[in-house]
Amino acid sequence: MRNSRWRPAFALETGGPSANADGQDFDEDSGFLGRTRLGRLIQAAGRELLEKINSGRTNSPMKIFLVLFGFYTANALATILGQTGDWDVLVAGVVVAALEGIGMLMYRKPIARPPGRLQSLISMVNYWKSGVCLGLFVDAFKVGS
Repeated sequence: MRNSRWRPAFALETGGPSANADGQDFDEDSGFLGRTRLGRLIQAAGRELLEKINSGRTNSPMKIFLVLFGFYTANALATILGQTGDWDVLVAGVVVAALEGIGMLMYRKPIARPPGRLQSLISMVNYWKSGVCLGLFVDAFKVGS
């Protein structure tokens, strides 16, 4: 027997309070936009933004340390190994290969990613890579000035 009440599936489930029999929310404290689709989309976007901000706060001291350590690494590579000028091409090739390898591990398809601790390690190494890229970018400005 078919269900007498058909309800369309929405692409964005807000996870808000359940609807009443008419399919509309009547939450008085949610304001004017709370009863519209636009209001539900804005509330859902706000919830997703807060979830991303809260998930980014985990291990934040370690992430900041790795970015700064990457910045220091780039500064050391550009200063010490590039001092004589003989190693510039070799160092640049190794750095580019390492950064691209880390990017490949980090951004390949989710099915191929190993779960658990190894993925966490790859994510932390990606913060170091961000620091290296930032450091090389700043060093390029120092050379250009």
